[in-house]
Amino acid sequence: MSTSFKSVFSEHMSEFLAIRKASLKSRTIIVNTRQLKSFNNYLVEHNTAEISKEIIDGWISTQKGSESTVQHAVCTVRLFIQFLVKSGVEAYIPAVPKCHDEYVPYIFSDDEISMIIETADSYPSRWNNTIPYMHVEFPIIVRIALCSGLRLSECVCLKKRDFHVDDGVLIVENGKGNKSRMVPMHASLTEILQSYTMLMNIHDPDSWLFPGKDTSEHVASEKIYFRFAWVLQKNGIMISKERFERGPCFHCLRHVFVLNSFKQLTSRGISMDDSIPYLSIYLGHSNLMQTERYMKFTADMF
Repeated sequence: MSTSFKSVFSEHMSEFLAIRKASLKSRTIIVNTRQLKSFNNYLVEHNTAEISKEIIDGWISTQKGSESTVQHAVCTVRLFIQFLVKSGVEAYIPAVPKCHDEYVPYIFSDDEISMIIETADSYPSRWNNTIPYMHVEFPIIVRIALCSGLRLSECVCLKKRDFHVDDGVLIVENGKGNKSRMVPMHASLTEILQSYTMLMNIHDPDSWLFPGKDTSEHVASEKIYFRFAWVLQKNGIMISKERFERGPCFHCLRHVFVLNSFKQLTSRGISMDDSIPYLSIYLGHSNLMQTERYMKFTADMF
């Protein structure tokens, strides 16, 4: 993505992004760049060299998407403006807009999960001209997300050294929020993943577990999202998207994992209050409030 800006603050924007590149993942930088470009274009459109409250409020009113999407864009621009102020530029620093946490995840039923796995297992090999081993990788990635709650970005970034077969553990390095953690797996998933690495002839510790077009890079998350959407469509798993409702998607597998974990722990006499701290660590959350968000869809369990 080009990082060229046209406003009077173009050099500052480029410098701001360069600083952030040193500590953030490339995907985050891509999103930040898109958000800054939106702000940059608004400044150019209104032919202004002043960042006032009126300009900020006007730009925010043009933002589309959910409340959390707008909030994230404002946070990025707020950080940039703070950078400007420290550089000696007078500017209005906006407050972070409040975000009502009304996101409703889609929870796959047991029958839907069975259909998803069956369809993933039969993904046609003839459709994989750009990613030769997609038909082998795809079913494994689905199982890891469903049975271990890993985010898709964490799955695709796994290397052979991150799979400790003797302990049945996956090591997530620098996950969301740059948090690293150990993720114990069920013995059956460990066995499946071990068979997969043998089939794929993956032995080098630095090799990607899920290579892309060639072994030099891992498969892109977008490629998995696209194929998972195909699986859902093939099985008729589609609902209308209301506001704050993402609809069925790959990330919903993580919600299913949390729900099943709560059910399992509750059946063993462990209360949800006692299980939240452990699940929070397992899921790689920064705080308990992030884990509590996953409790919203377990209303009948309270």
